Amino acid sequence: MKPFSWSWSKLKNYRTCPKRHWHVDIQKEFKDESEQLTWGNSIHDAMAARIGKGKPLPRTMEHYESWPAKLVKARDQFGLKTMVENKLAMNRDFRPRSFFDKDAWFRGVLDVIQLNDDIALVIDWKTGQMKPEMEQLGLFAQLVFAHYPEINEVSTVYVWLGSDDFTLEQHKRETLLPLWNSLNATLNKMEEAQRTTTYPANPSGLCKKYCPVKTCPYYGKGGSIH
Repeated sequence: MKPFSWSWSKLKNYRTCPKRHWHVDIQKEFKDESEQLTWGNSIHDAMAARIGKGKPLPRTMEHYESWPAKLVKARDQFGLKTMVENKLAMNRDFRPRSFFDKDAWFRGVLDVIQLNDDIALVIDWKTGQMKPEMEQLGLFAQLVFAHYPEINEVSTVYVWLGSDDFTLEQHKRETLLPLWNSLNATLNKMEEAQRTTTYPANPSGLCKKYCPVKTCPYYGKGGSIH
């Protein structure tokens, strides 16, 4: 059995429906290929190319230019180290690991990291409705602290491209303990589920349109299989 590891998306899928998590994240039998996800991925790719390589945004995304322009301007003006599509991982002891290391326990992909002495800025592009998930921002901050010991404070930002808005949360190392206390019970359940291969369905309204697991008896039906 592979060592237990997780990511924010896996945690979300498990909370939504353990069976979905099993088929999508572990067995990889189904993929979420919604138009919204495809569009979101194309925006992430375009933003990375704009900031990392200076490639102009496509015409369909030009109205998002103000955000990458600000980051590029700050980088060039103040000499800030700026990195895109950062694949970071850490082990159970919160020590840095390469993304595909066997003992990598938690993995995350951070859209933009900008470093300035002992302060870091993390940007996560969002293309959907404005629904801040502050746990994810805290987890991103933890990965930065693990990989950059010189960093004492991390500002994490959701950029809501559709509404041209943002959500900001600031973190210091000592402020993340409550986050881990709140997550431990669910992570223990996920690890036990992997050990016993126990992934029951959790039918809801999401089954009708938003789940790709076609072999599930609740697929397209939600809470009823009749």
